[in-house]
Amino acid sequence: MKAEDFLGVMGNIDEHFLDVEVPKRKIHHRWKAWVVGTAAAVLLTACPLPAMTALGSDGAYNMLYELAPSLAQTFTPVRKSCTDDGIEMTVISEKCDGSRAQVCLAFRDLTGETSYDYWDLYDSYMFNFPYDMNGHCKFSDYDEDTNTAYFIVELETMSGKDMPKNKVTFSVRELLLGREETMGDIDIDMSAIPNEPETVHRDDITGGGAYDYLPDEADYRFLVPTDEPICRPADNASLDAIGYVDGALHVLMRYEDVGHTDSHGWVNLVDREKNEVIAEKESVDFTYWYDEMHTDMCYEYIIPVEYDRLADCTLCGEFCTALEYRSGKWRVTFPLK
Repeated sequence: MKAEDFLGVMGNIDEHFLDVEVPKRKIHHRWKAWVVGTAAAVLLTACPLPAMTALGSDGAYNMLYELAPSLAQTFTPVRKSCTDDGIEMTVISEKCDGSRAQVCLAFRDLTGETSYDYWDLYDSYMFNFPYDMNGHCKFSDYDEDTNTAYFIVELETMSGKDMPKNKVTFSVRELLLGREETMGDIDIDMSAIPNEPETVHRDDITGGGAYDYLPDEADYRFLVPTDEPICRPADNASLDAIGYVDGALHVLMRYEDVGHTDSHGWVNLVDREKNEVIAEKESVDFTYWYDEMHTDMCYEYIIPVEYDRLADCTLCGEFCTALEYRSGKWRVTFPLK
């Protein structure tokens, strides 16, 4: 029966048939209010993180993601753009194709003061998703007219199954802008290289390479740096010591403030015809460690060559450093469609 037909029938019933006393249902309002209030309190006490995450709290989201990644991604709101330190990060597009997805991100300098065509996320980016997946991000292009750098994010499910239709969070903490590369000869008299200079043993080696023709790493003798750099072949790079030890030329380089400059480099020897003096099956060894302040990185390069040949060689190097460092909290959340 339609609603209008039902109302019409009800209008034709005699009033005395409707004049009856219907037993009232007892409602315990105090009990009901107590139950509702208690339930709300329990929810707010036991589950504040989802609500705070849904409201955009970064702290709540981080805590919830550690406890329940899927729940965190469900409650975090979609936010395709964010700004910090004058730089805006925006999701331009996202596309799924089977088990893979590709996302385009844009980083734009809103101040107009940055015009570097090289941008690096400095391995400070992170993915958050509620399932097993591989992901990486790489620089794509730079638009000098809009001061915008573009990056491509590539995602792939580890199971090989189709990409789940869920939200992904991408965050960045650091940016390196611009890059300066220096190549060429290092101004040092190779005929005056000290033989058996002062050396020390080190127990703070962070890493490096090791080859059969060199002593065991525990037996390495390392150069003692001079009070002042011998020379500075490039910005944020200094030659701190050089000498002939254990049948090889040792070159101690210091790369300054590597956490903010990503300074690094390489050294080698060339003869008068600018040919490398190292044979094909040999290589330049190196070890590295942080300085006392844990800001500079010290590299000691070990070049196997006869001492008598040094006077006819030239020390050369290749060095690279960033021009500007930015730190901030850039984070976007977007659905995969």
